[in-house]
Amino acid sequence: MDSVIPPARKESGRNKNHRICYLFLFLALFFSFVYDGYVNGYERKIEMVRLLEEEGKVNINQLAETFGVTKVTIRSDIDSLETRGLLVRTHGGAVLPENHHLVRRFDHTLHERRKEKEGIARIARTLIEPGSTVLIDSGSTTAILARYLKDMRLTVITNSVLVLQELAGSETVELLICGGALRKPDMALIGEIARSFYEQLNADIVFLGANGYSVEKGISCANLIEGQTKKHMIKSARKVCLLADSSKQDKAALAHFCDWEDIDILITDSLGAADQEALADYGVEVKTI
Repeated sequence: MDSVIPPARKESGRNKNHRICYLFLFLALFFSFVYDGYVNGYERKIEMVRLLEEEGKVNINQLAETFGVTKVTIRSDIDSLETRGLLVRTHGGAVLPENHHLVRRFDHTLHERRKEKEGIARIARTLIEPGSTVLIDSGSTTAILARYLKDMRLTVITNSVLVLQELAGSETVELLICGGALRKPDMALIGEIARSFYEQLNADIVFLGANGYSVEKGISCANLIEGQTKKHMIKSARKVCLLADSSKQDKAALAHFCDWEDIDILITDSLGAADQEALADYGVEVKTI
């Protein structure tokens, strides 16, 4: 006897409509959740940047508590903002990419404390032997130093646009220019290209600039990438000389780039006897104008 296969039950119009309604409800809830997460995430990042501008640094644990999200979410937000150059990630939080209180336009700093910087530059000039290879960092005092070198027979290596401008017309100075990204506040070329450049070089002496220095905290600048570039400059020179007027004393900028053990000579306009003795213990020779 042949088996009889019952005909398939035809879905009623009501059931089909219910299924369609459930599908649309699910999609609406799904996209509402995604959209809400996107908007909240966007607004959260804006608020994080605002807090960072106010405080100068933020903490992952505090941010997670403030916004009611997980630390994983906050870390993801920080990664996203760091990619856009809006902050720099640190252990446990983030800081501004630069300390805005220490960053000033270079054309202003070049004329500040001009007498002191001229005196420092003149002393620095006495340390340079004809025929030597000199590495000159960016900075207002180092730019002034370059003006005293135009008639010397030297090889000058620099990442400073201002030093380049000073020495480009010299008939006796051979110039080597570091590549990299231009940091406009002090007209310096910095970054990965600069690192590769300095790794290939050996200089007799490097003249460094800085935004701050202290006996306890060492030497610092206002930008983390610039700080890394300075570290590579130090490694490329036999002797290291820091040029920094007394307005930089007992100040700490964002990026610590070396300790006093890395410095051979400090040239400044004024430094107390106690600090000079402390630096002598690190092997630093201090010269004042």
